[in-house]
Amino acid sequence: MNIDIFIETRKRLHLSQNQLAAGICTQATLSKFERNGKVPSLKILLQLCDRLELTLNDLFPLNHDEDSVRSRTLEEAEFQLLVEEYDQVRANLAKLGDPTKGTSTFQLRFYFIRGYVTALSGGAIADALYDFSQILNRLDEGHHSMYTLLAYTGMGLAYSQEGDLDAATFYFNKGASQIHQTTFKNRHNIWRTLNIIYYTGQFLGETGEVARSNDLLSYGVEICKDYHVTYYLARILYQRARNYRQTNGATAQITQDIQDAAAFARLNRNTKLLAQIAAFNAGA
Repeated sequence: MNIDIFIETRKRLHLSQNQLAAGICTQATLSKFERNGKVPSLKILLQLCDRLELTLNDLFPLNHDEDSVRSRTLEEAEFQLLVEEYDQVRANLAKLGDPTKGTSTFQLRFYFIRGYVTALSGGAIADALYDFSQILNRLDEGHHSMYTLLAYTGMGLAYSQEGDLDAATFYFNKGASQIHQTTFKNRHNIWRTLNIIYYTGQFLGETGEVARSNDLLSYGVEICKDYHVTYYLARILYQRARNYRQTNGATAQITQDIQDAAAFARLNRNTKLLAQIAAFNAGA
């Protein structure tokens, strides 16, 4: 067993040993595992890996060095998707080659990221739908994981880019229908939940369902506050300000949201969003 990937993942997610162990085992048990690989039961190991979104295959790879590099590359690609650096996402995914050579978790993540970057950057709808079908029809046939909700939302994005609003509405609704039941066992789940909330809220706002959009976006704001996440917060607040303006909402609320959005966008160096906020303030 190679413990390094376990420890690297925990630290990358900014989890202390106490935070990771909470509800699963004692901190002392986790410390012994990280020092010398000693785990009292397979059940505990599986629960710890699940919280980190690792599988046993990740800890017992046939070629650890190659798998570690591929995992880090995929991690970079997901973060680049979050901050809308689509060219870098595509470049990192291209390095990975055939995704089917990875674990099921690796494949789920790969197809989710590639499907989204295709849909968000105006790629062929058939390519995006192919990736999401890999999740829904092969890798998560029971439709139990977060990746199914991401796939539904991604299909909504793809159809909305194509101008098929009926199909887009159907899939956005499927993705959002279970959003309040998602759990936040790790930072990835938080990011992915906010992904669904933001893109669905944006679509609803742009298609006239402003009240539903605001409810969803406000839920996103609370998640961001509770878990100290800023990358999606700026975009969520900006969309909510657009909604309030669209429905002639209170000027004070619009001003507050757009000022907060600008502050978080500057913190995250999101120049694209800052340009949109500038246009919004100029009345565009």
